[in-house]
Amino acid sequence: MFGNNKVVAPPPDKLMKELARRGPNKVDRGDLGIVGMSGQIFAPRTGSDLPAVAFAHGWLVGSARYRDLLFHLASWGIVAAAPDGSRGPFPSDISLGTDLRAAATVAGSVQLGTGRVRVDPNRIGLAGHGFGAAAAVRAASDAVLLGRPPMNVKALATVFPAPTTADLPAAAATVRVPSLVLAGSGHLASMTGNALDLAENVAGDVVLRTLPGADAGDLVETPSVKSLIGINGADRAVHKAVRAQLTGFFLHRLTGDEKYAAFSDPELTMGDALAVDLESADRPELDTVSQLLGAKPRSA
Repeated sequence: MFGNNKVVAPPPDKLMKELARRGPNKVDRGDLGIVGMSGQIFAPRTGSDLPAVAFAHGWLVGSARYRDLLFHLASWGIVAAAPDGSRGPFPSDISLGTDLRAAATVAGSVQLGTGRVRVDPNRIGLAGHGFGAAAAVRAASDAVLLGRPPMNVKALATVFPAPTTADLPAAAATVRVPSLVLAGSGHLASMTGNALDLAENVAGDVVLRTLPGADAGDLVETPSVKSLIGINGADRAVHKAVRAQLTGFFLHRLTGDEKYAAFSDPELTMGDALAVDLESADRPELDTVSQLLGAKPRSA
């Protein structure tokens, strides 16, 4: 008599600790310049039918400031491509979103490494940090907003998302794939964070989690000699939590591995990543303009 083949997943906190560590794959780095665009790509040394994630950088920084994060994803078998466009002081999330689509297309259609790495074009995810989160939303949205044909995107992750233009919620409303929104607990709805707006507007299933006391700058790496011994300049606790959340979410949504289903459960708190119930989430009394002008809430 056959037994029950249902996957028994480890507890959420154990999964977080497991995925915060480097995965089993050796990793190679490549340059997107070979296909005519600035940026970099990280991939396991070998593998077929792999998932891939195109990652968008934050404001005024480039993909080099996320090297360890991208390397980490690749060590778990996820090809990670990061374009370097829109790095000036007045960038366009639509332009970076277009670059993100191009990077995802490259990852899904080009033989990588020495031809021993192949991505399944049906296993493509998008992610972004800060300003780049808005670009990822644009890239995942319907073609009407980008003037491009639809992409076969399977999942979206936004990390410390930041507001850009007034029509971003409308773009989010056309995103029908499962989404992860990860933010600092103090930046759910502020001048620098729009996690609540995104989570409420995306049309697909959404998970909203917060990292208490964290902000967008905690994820950005500062390459130096210390990077050779694993000190990348980012906040260590925040970096560990983010890489575990992204890895687990994409392994579940892009490969269907039920071991990591907890990362897609909106009700589960996982280590330092606290689940937020959208229906009971508190919004600040003041709108962002009033916050900028230094107005006081009535209850103050």
